[in-house]
Amino acid sequence: MRGSFNLKMFGRKLAMPDKVLVDTSVWIEFFRKRHSDVSSKLKEYLRLNLACYTGPIAVELYQGAKTEKEIEVIDQLLETIDYLEISRKHYLHAGRISQKAARRGKNFSTIDMIIAAVAQEENLLLFSLDSHFQEIAQYLELSLVLI
Repeated sequence: MRGSFNLKMFGRKLAMPDKVLVDTSVWIEFFRKRHSDVSSKLKEYLRLNLACYTGPIAVELYQGAKTEKEIEVIDQLLETIDYLEISRKHYLHAGRISQKAARRGKNFSTIDMIIAAVAQEENLLLFSLDSHFQEIAQYLELSLVLI
């Protein structure tokens, strides 16, 4: 595979993940640039049945759809990969971490905090192109795919 992919851990030992939580930014790259290094890596995760998503990621994908055909593609995609329910523990964890970050002068989006909390609580690798997850990782343990 071309390109450079690194697995980066923030605060815990990195192991081969059972699942990879794929953030919206990666899906957007996948749909727009089918032959990019990011798309190739995601195709590998899909082939190995490692990719998964949560509700907020689905909402963001639908929000960005411009045509009925794009909605159909999203429908098909989300039917084929694993879905992770967000539980009360995830929301509470995200809230505590958000409060900790805010006390230190850092504010992150609620959705990103929930995604990070789910990734940490479920011991998932988080695949995102958004660099702010590296900042969030200063407040909780995350394993990230970095490009």
